[in-house]
Order: sequence, then C-alpha cells, then structure tokens
Amino acid sequence: MNSSTLILKIKRYNPEKNPSSWEETFEVEVRKGMNLLETLLRIQDEQDPTLSFRYSCRGAVCGSCGMNVNGEPVLACRTPVERLLGKVVLIEPIPFFPVIRDLIVDMSLFFEHYRQIKPYLHGKPTDSDRESLMTETERKEIDPYIQCILCGICFGACPAFGRDAQFLGPAILAKAYRFFADPRDMRSEEILKEVNNQRGVWGCNTVFQCVKVCPKEVPPTHAIVKMRKKILNHRLASFFSRCSSPHNHPSK
Repeated sequence: MNSSTLILKIKRYNPEKNPSSWEETFEVEVRKGMNLLETLLRIQDEQDPTLSFRYSCRGAVCGSCGMNVNGEPVLACRTPVERLLGKVVLIEPIPFFPVIRDLIVDMSLFFEHYRQIKPYLHGKPTDSDRESLMTETERKEIDPYIQCILCGICFGACPAFGRDAQFLGPAILAKAYRFFADPRDMRSEEILKEVNNQRGVWGCNTVFQCVKVCPKEVPPTHAIVKMRKKILNHRLASFFSRCSSPHNHPSK
C-alpha cells in the first residue's frame, strides 16, 4: 500500500510542564484514506503518548475532535490527510476557548450558553390524545438546525464570539431558532425576547463564517437573520398598532 510522510506542527500546552505553549513537529507515515484523527492517534501510539486531544465516535457524530488546522476549525475525523500532504500542517486548539492541555479546550462557557436557551421542546398544551402534528414545510424549516452536534467549531470561526465571550454564539442561536420555528413549541415570544439584544442576534457580524465551517451544514447566520426579521416585524406591527389606536388621535 502506498504511503507518504505527513509533517505536523502541533501546538502543545501542559501547565504541569511549562506555563507557556510551544510547538512540536512530528513526521508520520500515512496511507491513502486516512484522516487526521487517525494520524494523531498514530502519533500518540508510536511517538508521544502524552499528546492530548478529544475524540469519541470517529464518525462526525459526537463533535469531540474539533481543532484548528492551518487556521481553519475542523473535525479531525472528517479531515482527509490527502489534502494536507506536501506542506507543514499547523494543528492548534479551537480559538477563543481556554486551553486545558494541548488540543483540549474548556467548553464550559459554550454549554453554559446552551443551557440558557433551554434547548428542549416546551410543548403546547393540547386536549387531544394525538401527538402534535406539523406540516412537511414546517419540518423542512427546522431540519437543518437539528443536525448540530455541539462541536463548537462555529465559535472558533466567529469574530463576534472572539470579541465578546458573552455573545451566545452561532450554534446556540441556531438552536434557539430550531425551537422558535417549531410549531409544537409554545415559547415563540419568549425565545425572541431572549435573543433580542447584543448577546443575541444583534451581536452577530453576519459574515457567514459559521456557515462556511460547520461540518454538518447547519446555517446559523440564516437563523439569526430570520429572527432579526421577526423581531423587526413585531416592532413595526406594535408601532402601527399604537398609531391606529383611538387613544392616539385627538378628539374632534
């Protein structure tokens, strides 16, 4: 089987060993069809067992193996080595998160933001014994947002989160829209109120970087723009309602 040499420059960090980060270069013999995660596992098995990174499913389902490759946030299990050959590849942790060790970052803030939107269905009360039904059009509207695997890659590409860690972030706002657009959920007004601020939809730069890097093709920016339009429509409706109120007209 044909093999080639892949050169990886990995950003390392181990607070027990060194208070500062450093870069370390590894050369690995790789074969056609391998992905970056397999390459890192080979380094761990054959060259340095202290190299630290997260992984679990190896199939782009768990979202654990997010990292930066030549400045682009990716899933290691979805990154084929063929596209990395012929150059020195720089591997770094996902940006904007505190680094725990090597390529492992602390995602506590990500999940804190996630919990804030209460990411589960709050069903509307019904008198019927039947399940709540939705149309095919309604289902298709929320389908792209259900695909999120909470990998945090979109946060690593988001200039708004890089500027302000209190920004809820692309994945969280996409998840908020998923429940806002679900006709079975009773929180439409509550969700819009929750995201109607700079931490929410108005903090987004709308540069579509999150859409570009998402490994599951979730379009967070599209969700943000849709919620902005809903908020503006509500403001206009409220404004015209006040204007047309008889209390706002002078008596004849």
